Amino acid sequence: MSWTQDHLASVETLLFQSDLVKVGSFICAVDDPCFPVSESLDNDVFVMPKTSLWIRRDDGEYRFVEPGAILMHRAGQTLARRRAADGGERTYWFGIRPDVFIDALERYDLPTTRMGGALIAEPKLRYKLVLLLKKLECGALDRLTVEEEVLSLFFEICEQRSRRQQPRVPPRLGTALRQKRLVDSARAYLDVHLAERASLEVVANAAGTSPYHLCRVFREQTGLTMHAYRIRQRLWHVMDQLVDGDTTPLTELAFDQGFSSHSHLSRVFQKQMGVPPSAIRP
Repeated sequence: MSWTQDHLASVETLLFQSDLVKVGSFICAVDDPCFPVSESLDNDVFVMPKTSLWIRRDDGEYRFVEPGAILMHRAGQTLARRRAADGGERTYWFGIRPDVFIDALERYDLPTTRMGGALIAEPKLRYKLVLLLKKLECGALDRLTVEEEVLSLFFEICEQRSRRQQPRVPPRLGTALRQKRLVDSARAYLDVHLAERASLEVVANAAGTSPYHLCRVFREQTGLTMHAYRIRQRLWHVMDQLVDGDTTPLTELAFDQGFSSHSHLSRVFQKQMGVPPSAIRP
């Protein structure tokens, strides 16, 4: 397909289009026929899922992707999905014109064919993406602003990915695949049981390994402890609810997402976002 044409599924909406960038949504229930179907992408994109799911790119393995992760895909790649929870899929995609997409990857010394795994986005970056989407859905931005903000966010994503490309001796292929599967299983369990106070042993049992091994491999693969990962995911769920206009009292939101108190939520939110949760309500 050319840059100006798209095969939009029945569950897909084009929110914005210009000669430089596109923004769209893919909102699909688990029981919708579109959910398990493999699709060939029309555009070079980065995507941000707001629900957890398992994704397979081309003929590779299914990988767990948590809400708030950011992935890059090339036009022509095939994606397939499997459910991770009951929420189906709610993903937003940002198309970048091919010459700009490739130019950015090359400038940050990133490969132009292998897009790698998901980027665990820093909270402030995801907050910028969420606010941009909210403004787009409200029709509050002009063309120049959207183009500039999408490209600025794309360059920031490229920069973060480039910084995290640390030279190290890779494990053997078989070992690396086993470690990825193990960490994916742990992340999937944590995302489904975010509000629970699951112990390390419970998570390790769900992943089929020992607590010690899981601790070591999880941090190597994600750069986070499991506790930090769970706090971040809880925080992002709260942020999404606030941006979407949820009027639930903050104390109730805190308890629903597993925070110990209103003050605990506010303290973590302020540290990660630079503003208190009360400042996010539209």
